[in-house]
Amino acid sequence: MRLRPQLARAAITFTAAVSLWMAGGTLPLAAAAPAPPPDPNPDPAYLLHPFDPSNGAFSATVRDLSTPGMLDYLIRAGITDITGNWQGGFADLANPATYTGPDSQQKILTAAQQAWDVLAHLEGLGVNFPPHPDYLPDWNHDGKFGLADTAGNWPAPASETSDVALDDVYDNPDFMQADFRYPCVNEDGSVFYETRSGTCVPGDTPGADFKLGTVHKTQIIGSRGIPMSAMVWLPEGAEGSGQKFPVAYGMPGAGESMSHISMYTESYVRNGFIAVSVAQVGQPDSPGTILDMFLPQFTVPDCFAPSTCWSAQDGIRWVAGDDIIPVVDLNNELNNVLMVPRLVRQDPAYAPVGANQRNPWIDLMDTEHISVYGQSIGAVGVSSYLDWQVKGHGFDGRPLPRVSSASLMSGFQNMHADVPVQMQTGDYDIPGLAGYGLTNFYQPLFNATDGPFGTTDKVDQLLRQGTTAPIQSIISESGGHADSINWIGVPDKNVHAPAMSVKYSVNWFKCYGRAEADPAACDALLESDSIMSRGFASEYAPQGAAGPKLCLRVPDRAALIMVQRPEYLIDALNGHPRYTCTPQS
Repeated sequence: MRLRPQLARAAITFTAAVSLWMAGGTLPLAAAAPAPPPDPNPDPAYLLHPFDPSNGAFSATVRDLSTPGMLDYLIRAGITDITGNWQGGFADLANPATYTGPDSQQKILTAAQQAWDVLAHLEGLGVNFPPHPDYLPDWNHDGKFGLADTAGNWPAPASETSDVALDDVYDNPDFMQADFRYPCVNEDGSVFYETRSGTCVPGDTPGADFKLGTVHKTQIIGSRGIPMSAMVWLPEGAEGSGQKFPVAYGMPGAGESMSHISMYTESYVRNGFIAVSVAQVGQPDSPGTILDMFLPQFTVPDCFAPSTCWSAQDGIRWVAGDDIIPVVDLNNELNNVLMVPRLVRQDPAYAPVGANQRNPWIDLMDTEHISVYGQSIGAVGVSSYLDWQVKGHGFDGRPLPRVSSASLMSGFQNMHADVPVQMQTGDYDIPGLAGYGLTNFYQPLFNATDGPFGTTDKVDQLLRQGTTAPIQSIISESGGHADSINWIGVPDKNVHAPAMSVKYSVNWFKCYGRAEADPAACDALLESDSIMSRGFASEYAPQGAAGPKLCLRVPDRAALIMVQRPEYLIDALNGHPRYTCTPQS
C-alpha cells in the first residue's frame, strides 16, 4: 500500500526530526509588505530555512562579519570594554587616597564592593559584549559616530576616550551627556539616520545635517539600597521647549547593557517619546552581582529573577516622582542575610534625607502616559509590573504609577494585563517553560516563556482571562532571541527582523502610548510583513477578548521547531498549519 506523497514526506520528516531530538541534537536557535497567500502544498525543504544565509537564523551574523570594519570593531571594542571594566573596578582599591582620611573605612568598603561587583556581575569577570556602533552616542564629543570613532590599527584596542570606552563611565562629569543620531533601521540590516529635512541617509553622507537627540546618564538608588545606572534620552530641542513628551521606559536582557536595546530606545525618541533605559542591579552597567539578580527566590511572585521585577517598580517610581522605600535594613546588614549581604548600601530616600536625586527631567515628561518595553529578562521585569498594576499596588503595598502600554521582546512572565500588550518573539527563540511552552504545569520557580508556542499560548491565556485590552503577537521568520538585541555577530537572529521588530513596537506606542493615538500607526498594526513567521501566525486582538483575534499572517509552512509539538509538524507538512486566528479579508 502506497502512502500519498504528502503523508510520506511527513512521515519521513517527522521520523528524522524526532530521531535528532531523541538523540540530543540541538535545534538552531519602511513599509509593510503584503504576505503571500498560504501555500496548500508546502515544500518540506523549508525545514532547512533557519540555515539560509540570506534570511535564516545566522543571516545577521553573516552580515555583521562581512560589513567592512565591523569585525575589527568587535575585537578592538571588546578588548577596550573588558580592560575598562577591570581598570574601573579596581581603580579605587589601587588608589592610596582610599586608605587615608577620617572616612577611609567607608572608602575601603566601597572600593572592595566595587571590585567584587565587577568580578561577580552577570557574565562575570568584567566580560561583556561591546555596544553596537550603529547606535553609540558621541560620548567624547568629537563629532564622530560609530565605526568612524573607533577606527584604528589592529591589534591596538580602541582609545580610552572612544565612545565605546565611555559608554558605561558614570563617575566623570565630562562624559555624562552626549548627542545621538535618530536611527532608521533598514530591512537589510543596515542603519541610516534621519536628517533635519526628514530623509534617512547613510551616516557617512557628506554634508548631511542629522537630527540629534541628547542622552543623559544618571543613577537611581533602588529599594535594596543599590544604585541602578540609567540613561534619559531626549528628543532634539526638548529641553526648553515647554512641551511634555510621552515616556518609554525599558530594561535590557540578562548580561546585556542598556546600549544593547538602543535600536528601540532611540527609535522611540525619533518618534516623539522621551525614553528612559535602566540597567537592573547585577547587570553590566549597574552595581550588584549575579546573586543580587536572582536571589532571594520566591520574594516576588512569578519572577525567577527578583532584581528585574524590583528594578521595574523602583525605576518607574523614580520616573513618576514617587518615593522609593527600602525593602532591606539599611542599618544592620545581619538582617539582610536572605537579601544577599553587601558591604555598602545607600538610602533610597530623596536628598537631603537620602542618596537619591529626584528626576530632573520630570517637567518634560507626560507621566500619565508611560509605556514599558524590555528584552528577555528585562521584558520579564516590566511584564511583572503589569501584573502588579492589575493587583492595584506594588510589592511594598503602595499604589504604582500607571503605565499605558507594553511592548515585550522575548520574555513574558505569568501575568494579567489591563493595558495594550504586544509580545514579540521568533521561530527559534528559547522554548518557553511553565504552563505555556515545553511543559504543561505551573512552575512557581521559573514561569517565564517566549518562543512561538509559548508566545501564542500566552496570547490565548490573556484573552481567556477576559481582558478587553488590545493584545498582539509578532513572530519573526527563522528569528530568535537575538532578534531584539543589538549584539554583533551573535546567531539566532534574522538580519531582517530588527527593522520589523522596531517598526511594530514604535507603532504600538504611537497608537496606545500617547494622549492622542496616531491613526496611521494604529492602521499599520493590522498590516502583515514579509518577515513574519510562515510556520506560526502573528496575531492581533484589537478589542482583546471582546472582539476577534485576527491573523496578521496565516502560516503556510512547517518549521523545524515544531518537533516541540509533533502534531503541528505533521499537520503543517500536509498543508494544514495550525492557527486559531481569523484571516483578514
